[in-house]
Order: sequence, then structure tokens, then C-alpha cells
Amino acid sequence: MRLGGAPWRAICHVGFGTVWLFSRLGEPLQRIRSAAGLATTNCAYGGRDRKSLFITESATGSVLRAELPVAGRAMYSHL
Repeated sequence: MRLGGAPWRAICHVGFGTVWLFSRLGEPLQRIRSAAGLATTNCAYGGRDRKSLFITESATGSVLRAELPVAGRAMYSHL
């Protein structure tokens, strides 16, 4: 799970090949489907403006990227 700046939480769904974006109330807002496989195991915000969501697909060893309209939060180690 990764925290978005607003208005969502990104959650990897292993075996489903999906990262879900949920509202703060737990409502599904968006589904990001993996183009590489079904083992989406981790995600992290990155890029210059933190509007890229990097997703690992562990069965193929792929790193995928989805562009989002809102930046994710910076991690404490990167402040």
C-alpha cells in the first residue's frame, strides 16, 4: 500500500494483476491493470513530480509505470 497525496490509497492486488486506487473511505476509484502479468506486488510514487506510480510485477521481473494526475507523498527518507 502507498499513500497518495490526495485523494486515494494505492493497493497492489497480487494474483489479479491490478493496483487499486481507493478513496479515504475505502471506495474503489480506479483500477490500474498490469500489462506484464498477475503478480503486482509493490508500488511506489516517484519521478520528478511524484506523479508516477512505479509498480513491480514479480513473476516477470518487470517494473511498470502509471502516470497519475495527483502527486503521491514523499517518503520520510526522501525529505
